[in-house]
Amino acid sequence: MGGRAAVAEQDVGRAAAPRRPDRKSQLARIAADLFCERGYYTVGLGEIATEAGITGPAIYRHFRNKQAILAYAARDLSAALEGLAREVAGRHGSPWQRLEGAVLEVARLVVERRRGVRLYQWERRYLEPADHAGFTAAIRSLVEELAAVLGRARPRLPAADLSTLAAAALSAIASLGTHRTQVSARAAEEALCGLAMGVLAASLPPRLAAGPATAPREPEPGEFASRRERLLVSALRPFREHGFHGVTMEELGAAAGIGGSSVYRHFASKAELLAAVYYRAADRLAATVNAATEGAGDPGEALRGLVDAYVGFTFLHSDLAAVYLSEYENLPAEDRHTLRKVQREHVEQWVRLVTAVNGKARGAHARLAVHAALNIVHDFSMSRRRLADPEQVKPLVFAALAS
Repeated sequence: MGGRAAVAEQDVGRAAAPRRPDRKSQLARIAADLFCERGYYTVGLGEIATEAGITGPAIYRHFRNKQAILAYAARDLSAALEGLAREVAGRHGSPWQRLEGAVLEVARLVVERRRGVRLYQWERRYLEPADHAGFTAAIRSLVEELAAVLGRARPRLPAADLSTLAAAALSAIASLGTHRTQVSARAAEEALCGLAMGVLAASLPPRLAAGPATAPREPEPGEFASRRERLLVSALRPFREHGFHGVTMEELGAAAGIGGSSVYRHFASKAELLAAVYYRAADRLAATVNAATEGAGDPGEALRGLVDAYVGFTFLHSDLAAVYLSEYENLPAEDRHTLRKVQREHVEQWVRLVTAVNGKARGAHARLAVHAALNIVHDFSMSRRRLADPEQVKPLVFAALAS
């Protein structure tokens, strides 16, 4: 399911269809879909025009360039999020009824914009500072409104826990945009709503320590590490912050203390370097996960080991995880195919264990729960502001998997 087909299916049977967006909004949403699927730099204005069914020059009647389209798409999504925040604030009924109604509305928005919802995660790094700030403020506003209602339902919780639970619930819903599991619009809405409500009801342990206010950098290689290893580690933060197309090989070499053409002695191209980063991440994650699960006596113990290992890995290696999740489309075709199989097998390992532990979660629902749990880990571990430590994220993961 995805794109306009999902919108059509979702609208069937509703009392009032949403107002048809104007041409400018349509173009912006189409562009957001393409940016999220293929990456901002690889999508041309001609592709956006073709997808919209217009000629290339006609797009200039609405936008002067691609940057203007991205900014408009971000503002369009921001406006939708702000509208949801106002909806949450103005709802009536008991706190739990208000929460359920609010998360259902968020789920409907995500289902409607499934292809482009990941804009909140990755492509906003290409926005101008003012647009980036507005986008971030809209997301925080929705989190705050949801946390405020949750505070009425669970008045004994600390304010920090309320924000953590609200952010995690929204992350669970937004996870629909991170995968392609086939599911009807109605089933997706119901499942995402259930996942979010399960997360909002979770109990968190006390934060272990104050910890860093922001995500730490990738651990530095040892004093005697090879130049190749230093290059692989030093490339992570530039790739994460600027994207594959936003940095040059020379800049990546300079970050590792390797000047001029010497960087090409280790990697023939930037794409080859990116592929090496991916294989490094895949190998390290596989080794970590296997060590945590191989001695398990039953599926429950294996799942607990898997969650512990994955949460710990992504928090410790947040730059590596961020690049692994965001730059897939920029890999060489052969490497992309190989690594896609690795990613799918990792997800299937989660699905098999969840199904074995929770018999009622099968098929598409189990996959939705797994992707929701993974997205919670990704969003919290890679956030610039550390809203929760790893020990607090684990209960959120289990709450999603059990819903």
